[in-house]
Amino acid sequence: MTKFKKTITTIIMLLGLFIMPKTTIQAFGINSTQQEFFNLYSKKIYIDVKTQTLYLTTGYNSVISKYKISTGRNGTGEKEGSYKTPRGIFEIHSKYGKGNNPMSKYKGKAYIGEYDKTYATHDNILSRIITLDGKESHNSNTLQRCVYIHGTSDTQRLGKKPCSMGCVRMCPYEIVEFFNKVEQGTPVYIHDSNNPLSWEKKTFIFIQKSQNPLFFNRKEKIQMA
Repeated sequence: MTKFKKTITTIIMLLGLFIMPKTTIQAFGINSTQQEFFNLYSKKIYIDVKTQTLYLTTGYNSVISKYKISTGRNGTGEKEGSYKTPRGIFEIHSKYGKGNNPMSKYKGKAYIGEYDKTYATHDNILSRIITLDGKESHNSNTLQRCVYIHGTSDTQRLGKKPCSMGCVRMCPYEIVEFFNKVEQGTPVYIHDSNNPLSWEKKTFIFIQKSQNPLFFNRKEKIQMA
């Protein structure tokens, strides 16, 4: 590469740092539990029940990727047999389905074949399974309740309507990408501003979008409890 081409490449890369859109999660009015989560210097997962969105972030809370999801149609809660999505702090306990076809189907975390459209209306567990371990007293039964992040055949309602049996549903193709980006032990925070835990009631969580870190900033409030 000539010196001129190297110079042009360097200029383009530097411009990219200022032009490339950047999205970060910011939290205000949070308690020590939430503060500990957002201050973790590692990848983490923030699940916003209100907007039916899952965010994967860096240790600086910059959004790496976001995905449309669907949580429990019965709302949020931790009671056994409620079919509600639990709230609070978790971590990834285990991962199933690595290398399998995105249309792989599971029962009890075991592969049982490929997805059949005949059963499209069923609660299909497809593609990948990520199990969650509750780290607080109120959600410590999450593993026992078999609450997963998993792929679904019901993709049309993702990002629009809670319709799961308590799990966090994702597109069977998108969860493959997500699955490969997270590891066992990755922290997870599930927040429902419409049904906050007692320590979340003064919480404000924002998505901050910046097209140019030097000249432009815009904040979009996504949570208020």
